[in-house]
Amino acid sequence: MKNDLEQRYINMIENNVNVGKTNVGIEFISLVAGVVVLCFVIYFCADNISNFFIDRMSTETQLKIEQTISASSSKPCTFKNENEEKIKNLENIRNTIISQDKNLQNKSKFNIYETPNEEVNAFVYPDGSIYVTDGLLNKINDNEMLTFIMAHELGHYVHRDHLKTISRQIIAYTANTIISGGNQTSGTTINNISSLNELKHSRSQEINADKYANKMVYKIYGSNSGAVKFFQYLEKEEKAPEFTQYFSTHPSTKQRLELIKKR
Repeated sequence: MKNDLEQRYINMIENNVNVGKTNVGIEFISLVAGVVVLCFVIYFCADNISNFFIDRMSTETQLKIEQTISASSSKPCTFKNENEEKIKNLENIRNTIISQDKNLQNKSKFNIYETPNEEVNAFVYPDGSIYVTDGLLNKINDNEMLTFIMAHELGHYVHRDHLKTISRQIIAYTANTIISGGNQTSGTTINNISSLNELKHSRSQEINADKYANKMVYKIYGSNSGAVKFFQYLEKEEKAPEFTQYFSTHPSTKQRLELIKKR
């Protein structure tokens, strides 16, 4: 009798459509994987479409966007004329580079500012302003090396990387708002995906800027020794192990040096 009841109970469970026959953990993993794939597809497609239009927008539109960004955002902490002679030298190098590329002419003024930081670094702001650190001004005196650095930052401007980065941030924010619906877990997933993709795109942008700067140095000086010397200097000064490149927006210095030497 007892065995009959147990069998009837088992049959009832097996025939009950309301009782799931699959593993709950597997269903959850499948759902999360689906959300991740959906996020990636949306982000990837939107990013590529955005880049397509940014590459083809008119100069007038580009300048209007840059003016709007510049007016609505705060600039980095800067001070000018602490190293007047060195800034003037960089301005002369900048002018030489601009004279070699029509894509830089009749655009931003590309003002150069000094910013207090002991690292050897430089970056271009969305309005075309170029910021160089105290460390760069005090440690790099070779004009060919400085030409490569300035050309690298101007290369970012020529490729409109600043606009693409801003567009990518807007896409990530929009995707977060639409798909997550305010859900923190989904939002975190979307932000993580966009960050990983951002690293990839940034490394690609850095490599393209290196190529641009390398060609410019060769065009001006007849060789790319300035580019090679700059990366050899960075390689000597670097303390972080090469594997950290996977968490950086830049390729490793070793990789960049090898690519430059090939060209």
